[in-house]
Amino acid sequence: MLLMPAKTSCPSGWKTEYSGILTTNSDDFHKSEYTCMDNDPEYIEGTRIDNFDGKLFYPVRTVCGSLPCPPYKNGTFVECAVCTK
Repeated sequence: MLLMPAKTSCPSGWKTEYSGILTTNSDDFHKSEYTCMDNDPEYIEGTRIDNFDGKLFYPVRTVCGSLPCPPYKNGTFVECAVCTK
């Protein structure tokens, strides 16, 4: 499995499982993990309304200077794709 940040499709020979928005588990500058949050997520019936204060996901935004602008645009969400071979 391969997570492709800033891409919505996979390289040749790889299957796109899903695409979405790149997220992190922290909204500050501490070390964190990145996850590709599916654009069309599924949920377990009966849990959609309840709040269990579990893991929080924060969308990753672009920052010009850290990334070249163009081609990136400042303050936009980073897309992603999850690929398998």
